[in-house]
Amino acid sequence: MESTIKIILFYGFASAAVISAMFVIIKKNPVTSGINLVVTFFSISGIYVILNSPFIAIMQVLVYAGAIMVLILFVIMLLN
Repeated sequence: MESTIKIILFYGFASAAVISAMFVIIKKNPVTSGINLVVTFFSISGIYVILNSPFIAIMQVLVYAGAIMVLILFVIMLLN
């Protein structure tokens, strides 16, 4: 039972990551593209939690979704 729940969650997070990564490329507005990139980072973090590596999941959220995404959004806003 637990195995099927993990498989369903894995496919859910994987599909959310792929769809949001496609929206990062497709969207013209850089702010919505950045928000979709954050959704991708959180989906990948969820996959890491399912794979029993919570430290990497926390670092994924802190480093990429926290620091790198803020840096990218500041650069986008300064260049406009």
